[in-house]
Amino acid sequence: MATVGVIPAAGYATRLQPLKLSKEVYPIGGRPVMDYLVERMRAAPCTELRVVTRPDKRDVIENAARQRATVIEATPSTLAESLLAGMDGLADDDVVLLGFPDSIWEPVDGFARVIELLGAGWDVGLGLFQATDLRRYEPVVFDGSGRVLRIEFKPRHPSSSWIWGCAAAAVRTLGGLEPEQEPGLFFDSLCRERRVAGLRLSDAYIDMGTHSGLREAVEGKPA
Repeated sequence: MATVGVIPAAGYATRLQPLKLSKEVYPIGGRPVMDYLVERMRAAPCTELRVVTRPDKRDVIENAARQRATVIEATPSTLAESLLAGMDGLADDDVVLLGFPDSIWEPVDGFARVIELLGAGWDVGLGLFQATDLRRYEPVVFDGSGRVLRIEFKPRHPSSSWIWGCAAAAVRTLGGLEPEQEPGLFFDSLCRERRVAGLRLSDAYIDMGTHSGLREAVEGKPA
């Protein structure tokens, strides 16, 4: 059984334009922002890193090569398609780590802790982070045992202050992503079958997907 980190980096970052480089390699704290995710996946540890990106994103491809990651060139139209492309050829029992290359969070060993949820019998493990401005995110509602009851999608009145920012699941589970556009929608459907658990990791989470998030990342200067 392999543990593979899949990094979806094929987006257009329309909310951040104009940018002179791809947002995944925007320098934060002296290094490309996607390198923070690489560091956390390697701490799991993972046996392989796969970066899914468009052929024209040469700066992302070069950075992935520098990180000794496998580059999968594709033009997915949704995040789910990007993740499925990154899983191509993996065995059903292989574990996939999912993360976002424009986010920075703590702790560094977060994936290692989330994987333990799979060993406890859950099909999907989510790393949870306490956040503000929850209308931008997918709040996670869970009970005292950690079982995720549901995931909300950019709600006007969120029921939780916790969001999911990373995930782990077997390939056989993630195969169900195909009819969905977003992994959160798929995870929410599995919640009704009592198959998803969440682990509270921290309140340190920065999403660079917006101008305000980019400012926060630059001003925060993560170590």
